[in-house]
Amino acid sequence: MSHLLTRRQLLAAIPAGLLLTRGWAQALEDGQSVMGYKLDLSVLFNLITLSLAGTVTQEIDRKAGRYRVTMEGQGTAISTRTEATGIVQDGRFKPLESRSVHVFRGRQNTSVTTYDYERQRAELHAVAHTLLLGRRRQIDDTIALPQGRHVDDLISAELNFAANTLEREADGTYHTWVVRRARAENEGPDDVSPDGYRAELVPLRFRPAPDGAAGRLVALIDITRFSSWARSDQPARVTFAADRQLESVESALILGTTLSVRVTANA
Repeated sequence: MSHLLTRRQLLAAIPAGLLLTRGWAQALEDGQSVMGYKLDLSVLFNLITLSLAGTVTQEIDRKAGRYRVTMEGQGTAISTRTEATGIVQDGRFKPLESRSVHVFRGRQNTSVTTYDYERQRAELHAVAHTLLLGRRRQIDDTIALPQGRHVDDLISAELNFAANTLEREADGTYHTWVVRRARAENEGPDDVSPDGYRAELVPLRFRPAPDGAAGRLVALIDITRFSSWARSDQPARVTFAADRQLESVESALILGTTLSVRVTANA
């Protein structure tokens, strides 16, 4: 996940890269593909509303064992850009670096996460401001990557699910681990830690189930480990088409806040 509603994480905190759009199965082939997305956010019973639309550009070169995904978006008083690069090893997508810059109402929020598999460690450097009061949070930390455990960023997790290379348990539950900012269990939307912040590995788990006769899948994803805005009794509802591509995301958060992601046609 970290706050879902900090400007730095407005997009990135949505589990498993859920802003990636339809057409992903074709995009998993070598070459370049450009797609679209749209996000709507209502905060405090529509007191604050945000809409963001943009494109996702993906480049995969399996022969070279590399991939790059760039996400750009624009809305009223908000803009965002994220670039994620990684390697393709034994068919699995593994992140090397993710860089994000989000600007909201004149405040710039940045995040850089790098993965060093030889040294078995990841580094997280980020500056973010809370949504309501604009308080500053900064993290500069290094975390060990456990041997034998796959770690993803949100983009590689989505790629691996689409490619059916994400780890799966016997009961059909998919799982991975994501590097995030550690937060206190009782952290509020505008709380700032006087002792600074550390990085941690957070589990991401979901079990899709059939939804109707069209081959659609639906998964309820608990995002409370990712955001203090999330509610334990209201997991995000994520719908995938028969080709395992995202169709929609709906999430009811605290303080009368709702999140909606709708898939758009290819750009």
